[in-house]
Amino acid sequence: EKWDVVTRKSTGDTELVQKVRLLIIDEVHMLHDERGAVLESLVARTERQVESTQSLIRIVGLSATLPNYIDVADFLKVNRMAGLFYFDGSFRPVPLEQHFIGVKGKAGSKTSRENLEKVSFEKVRDMLEKGHQVMVFVHSRKDTWKTAKTMYEMATDEGCTDLFDPSFHENYQQALRDLKTSKGRELRELVPKGFGTHHAGMPRSDRNLMERLFADGVLKVLCCTATLAWGVNLPAAAVVIKGTQLYSAEAGKFVDLGILDVLQIFGRAGRPQFQDTGIGFICTTQDKVQHYLTAVTQQQPIESNFSKKMVDNLNAEISLGTVTSVSEAVQWLGYSYLFVRMQRNPMAYGIDWAEIRDDPQLVQRRRELIIKAARVLQQSQMIIFNETTEELRAKDVGRIASQYYVLQTSVEIFNTMMRPQATEADVLKMISMSGEFDNIQSKEPEEKELLRLQDEAAPCDIEGGIGSQSGKTNVLLQSYISRARLEDFTLVSDSSYVAQNAARICRALFMIALNRRWGYQCLVLLSMCKSIEKRVWAYQHPFHQFDIPQAVMRNLDEKGSSASIESLRDMDPAEIGALVHNNKMGHTITKLLDNFPTLTVEAEIAPLNRDVLRIHLYITPDFRWNEKHHGKSESYWIWVENSETSEIYHHEYFILSRRKLYDDHELSFTIPLTDPLPSQIYVRAVSDRWLGAETVTPVSFQHLIRPDTESVYTDLLNLQPLPIAALKNPLLEEIYSQRFQFFNPMQTQLFHCMYHTSANVLLGSPTGSGKTVACELAMWWAFREKPGSKVVYIAPMKALVRERVQDWGKRLTKQMGLKLVELTGDNTPDTRTIRDADIIITTPEKWDGISRSWQTRDYVRQVSLVIIDEIHLLGGDRGPILEIIVSRMNYIASQKKGSVRIVGMSTACANATDLGNWLGVKEGLFNFRHSVRPVPLEIYIDGFPEQKGFCPLMQSMNRPTFLAIKSHSPDKPVIVFVASRRQTRLTARDLINFCGMEENPRRFVRMSEDDLALNLARVKDEALRESLSFGIGLHHAGLVESDRQLAEELFANNKIQVLVATSTLAWGVNLPAHLVVVKGTQFFDAKTEAYKDMDLTDVLQMLGRAGRPQFDTSGIARIFTQDAKKAFYKHFLHTGFPVESSLHNVLDNHLGAEVSAETVATKQDALDYLTWTFFF
Repeated sequence: EKWDVVTRKSTGDTELVQKVRLLIIDEVHMLHDERGAVLESLVARTERQVESTQSLIRIVGLSATLPNYIDVADFLKVNRMAGLFYFDGSFRPVPLEQHFIGVKGKAGSKTSRENLEKVSFEKVRDMLEKGHQVMVFVHSRKDTWKTAKTMYEMATDEGCTDLFDPSFHENYQQALRDLKTSKGRELRELVPKGFGTHHAGMPRSDRNLMERLFADGVLKVLCCTATLAWGVNLPAAAVVIKGTQLYSAEAGKFVDLGILDVLQIFGRAGRPQFQDTGIGFICTTQDKVQHYLTAVTQQQPIESNFSKKMVDNLNAEISLGTVTSVSEAVQWLGYSYLFVRMQRNPMAYGIDWAEIRDDPQLVQRRRELIIKAARVLQQSQMIIFNETTEELRAKDVGRIASQYYVLQTSVEIFNTMMRPQATEADVLKMISMSGEFDNIQSKEPEEKELLRLQDEAAPCDIEGGIGSQSGKTNVLLQSYISRARLEDFTLVSDSSYVAQNAARICRALFMIALNRRWGYQCLVLLSMCKSIEKRVWAYQHPFHQFDIPQAVMRNLDEKGSSASIESLRDMDPAEIGALVHNNKMGHTITKLLDNFPTLTVEAEIAPLNRDVLRIHLYITPDFRWNEKHHGKSESYWIWVENSETSEIYHHEYFILSRRKLYDDHELSFTIPLTDPLPSQIYVRAVSDRWLGAETVTPVSFQHLIRPDTESVYTDLLNLQPLPIAALKNPLLEEIYSQRFQFFNPMQTQLFHCMYHTSANVLLGSPTGSGKTVACELAMWWAFREKPGSKVVYIAPMKALVRERVQDWGKRLTKQMGLKLVELTGDNTPDTRTIRDADIIITTPEKWDGISRSWQTRDYVRQVSLVIIDEIHLLGGDRGPILEIIVSRMNYIASQKKGSVRIVGMSTACANATDLGNWLGVKEGLFNFRHSVRPVPLEIYIDGFPEQKGFCPLMQSMNRPTFLAIKSHSPDKPVIVFVASRRQTRLTARDLINFCGMEENPRRFVRMSEDDLALNLARVKDEALRESLSFGIGLHHAGLVESDRQLAEELFANNKIQVLVATSTLAWGVNLPAHLVVVKGTQFFDAKTEAYKDMDLTDVLQMLGRAGRPQFDTSGIARIFTQDAKKAFYKHFLHTGFPVESSLHNVLDNHLGAEVSAETVATKQDALDYLTWTFFF
C-alpha cells in the first residue's frame, strides 16, 4: 500500500520512482487475498512505466508453492524458459509432517474452546516427552498468557509439571537475573514454570529476552501470536496452532485464519541443524478441517480480486495521467492478473466460453468493465467522462481521493454530506460514515464500555447513539482524541484502526473543502486533522501539544481565555508561575511561548482595475526556532476569505524552512473584486501541524478606490491597403519590395501619421502585427525632414536589441548609406563612433547613462526621434529607467526649443490614454485590440492542481502538452515555452518517451536520415543531440551560439517540428509556429530564491509567436497554469493589463543622478522634475 501511495503521486516522488531498477515482490500468492488488488495495480503501473520511459525495471516475485504458477509468471511478464523456477514441497531442507485435528463444537462456543485446550495440551505434552521444544500459536495478545496458565494448570492436574521445568538448564540463573529488569508481571510468573509469551504488544526488550531464552532452550513452550512467524526467524521442532478464529478490525468480526498464515507458521517447524523432520499441528473445529486440508496441500488455483477495487484503481491511474481514454484504460487492464485469469478461467468471472471464443483478447469485456467503472466515478464527480469521445479526465476530488487513498464509496457520502457551515460534530459524523469503517460493528459485550466512553470522553454529540457502525466509530475516534483508556481488547484494535484511517480521511476532506473554497469549513476540518494527529481538542489549551505536567495543564485549562497564548505572552515568568501555582514552571512556559509557531502577517492592497485586486503579504515568523519542536521546516496554509460569506478567494501552502527563517517572506497574488464589495476580507495564516497557531489579519475595504479605467481602443478601419509606391522614394521601395508589395491594414491606417507628420505616437497592437515596419516609417520621416539628426531605438531586452541590429544592419544601412551602432552591456563603442552614427540601438540603462550629462554631449541634443519598443514594460523592475529617459528627452526638448518626436510601441494596454498623455500624444494614439492580428489566435487556458513542488507541477503538464500537439497541430510546427534550461531538457525527454509509445516514434523528424546525421555531427550539446534525433529542438541561453542557430535554422526550415525553449526565444528571435504551448507561468527568481509568476507581458509575447502570417489561417495557444491563476489570465489576456509606474520604489537613485548632473539644484527643481514623469 505504501509503495502504491508513493507511485500514485507520480509527479511528487518521480525522482525516487525513476531511480528504481529492481522491484522484489515477496509472497506473490497474496494476489488472491483481499489486498491482492494493490499488487496488481502496482505491477501494471510498473510495467507501463517501463514502456513509457524505455528504461527497464526488473521484477522478481517470490511466493509459496501455488498450483497456477504459470499464470502468475505471465502476469509478471516472466520469460517462461529463462525466468520461471518452481520448487515443490520435496525441496524443504527439513521435511514437514502435517497433522489436522478437528474438535467437536461450534466455532467460538464453550465446548469447542474446552476441547481445543485439551487437544493442544495433549500434543504439547507428547512433544515434550520426546524432548522437543514447542511453539503454540494463538490469535490474540491476551490469549498468549491465558493459554500458558491453563496449560500449566492442566500439567499440575496430571502431575507432569517436571516436563516443563527449566531450572536444570545451565542458563537458568542468568535468565532469572534478566527477568528482574522486565516490565511484565506475567513473565516473572511464567518463566520459572517453563513457559514464555511473545506478541507485538510486549516491550521490545521483553520480546528479545523471550526469543533468546527459547533459542537457548531454557523455555520449553512459547505461546505466541502469528506476528512471531512472520517477523522473527525462530524455528522450533514442533508448532501447534490452537484454534483458527481470529478477530479482524477491518472486517469487525471473527474470521478464519488465512492460509498464508498457516503456511508461514508451519514454515517455522523443524530446525535445519537439529531435527530431520518438523511437525505441525493445526487444531480447529470439525467443519473447518476439510477447508484447511485442501488449502494447505494446494489444490485451489489463486484467482484475482481486482474487480472489487477496479473503481478506485482506475481513478488512481486517471489522476496520475497515465490513463486518458477508454482505449488506454482497456490497455491498462491488459496488464492485470485479472486479465490473465479471465482468459484461463472465464466462468469464475461470469464470462461464457462463446464470448472468449469470439474475442480471445476480451477487448469488449474489458471495455464494459472500464465504462461501468468510469460511470460510477463520474457520478461521484471524481472524473469527467465524455461518452462520445471516450475521454477520461481527472477532477480535483478524484485526485484528492487518489492521493489520500480514500474509497469512492466514501467520496459519494462526502458529496452528499459536506456543506459550507458544518460543525465539529458534523465533521466527526461524516468521517465515521466513511466507507473505510463499514466493517466496524457494534457488539453486545462492548456496549457498557462504549456508553462509559460516550459520557466521559466524547465532547461532541453523537447522533443515533452507539448502536450503529458510525456511532461506534465516532465514539472511538473521540475517545482517541481525548486520550481515554480502553479496557476491551477488541476495542483497542478497533480504535487504532479508526485513528489511522481518520487522520487520512480528514486531510482529504480538508483538501476537498479548500477546493470548494469554503473558508469556515476549512478551519473546522484543519483543526480536526490536527486534533486527530496530536490527540488534543481544539477547545483545550494549545500547550497540551508540549509535554507539561498534568497538574499545570489543568490550571491552564481552567483559566480559559485569561491564559490564552496572547495573554500569556504579555506576562512575565513570575506572573505565569503564580497563575499555574508552580513557580518553577513559569520559566519553562515562557520558553515554550517563544517556541509556539505563530506568524504575523501584514497586507497591502492595490486595485489593478475595477475587477481585480492585487494583495501583497509580508510574513514574519513570530517565534524562536527550536529543532526539537519544529524540525527542519514548519508549514502553513494561507488563505484570503470574504468576511461575510467566508468564501476563499485565494489559498497557498507556505513552507517556512529553518534556513530561510530570517529572510523576507513575501507573497503576492490577485483576487477578483465582486459587486457589492464585502466590508473587509480576512487573511488567515493557519499552521499545518500546530493547534491554536493561527493568525487572522482583517483587511478593510473602507477606503478602497476602484479605478475606472475606461479602455480606449482604436477600431481597424476598412481601408484599401496602400501599395509601397506611396513612399515616393525609389530606394525605400526597393528595400521593401523584397518583402511585400502592400502594407497591411494596420500599417495603412498609420501611414500618414507616421510618414508625413511629426506627431508623437503611441501604438498598441498585438505581437506579430507589423509594428516594426510602422516605426521604420517614422525613421524615414526623421531622415527626410531633419537631415543629420539621430534616431534612437530603445529596447528593454538585449535579445531585442540584437535582433534589431541584425535585421536593420542587413536590410537598411547599406542601401540608405546609414551608420548604425549598438549600445548594450556587451558592446560599448567609443564616443566618436556614437557621434558619427545615424541610428543608435540601445538598452534603457545605457541610454540613461549617456543622456544624464546631456548638457555636455551635443550628440544627445541632436536626437530627433526616440523609438521605445515594448513600452508596457514600464511596470516591470526595469520600468523606472524607461520612465526617466522619456521624461528627460521631453525635458531636453523643452529646454532647447526644438522638439524630439517620441514613438512608443506596446501590446494593447488597458490604460492607453494615461500613457498617451504622458508621452505628449494627441492625435497619434492608436491602441488596437488583441484581435487585430494578421492571423487570428485561439487561446485555451488549462488549470492544473497545485502540487507541493515546482518540478512535479511541470511534470504533470508533459502528457497534456503531448496530447495538445497531437490534437491541435499534428504536423505543423510547435513551440513549447518552459521556465528554465533544466526544464527544456526534462520536457524534451518526456516528449520523446511519449513518442516512443506511438506507432511512429520519430513523428517529429522532417528530414532524411543522411540530413539528420550531418546535422547531428555539428551539435556540441549532448541533450540537444539526443532530442534532435527525435525531431525536437532545444533553445536557451545556455547553448553555444552555433547550437542555438542550428536549432533555429532547422525549426525555421521545417526540418524539425517541435522546439522547446525558454522565454528568451519569444523576445529575441522571430520564429512563429502554428501552436504555442506555454507550459507553466512561473519561473525561479534568483533574487528572492522563490518561484514567481511571469509578467503578463512575457506571456503575451509568447502567445504572439502563435500563427504564421504566410501559412496559417489561425494560430493556437495553450496556456498551462495553476488552477488558482486561471481566472486572472482569462480576465487580463482579453482586456489588456493596466500599466502602472514603479518609479517611487527607486526614486532616490534617479534624483541623485540628476543632482550630480546639475539639472536639479533646488527643491522646486526636483518637484518640477517629477511633473515630467509617468508616475506623476
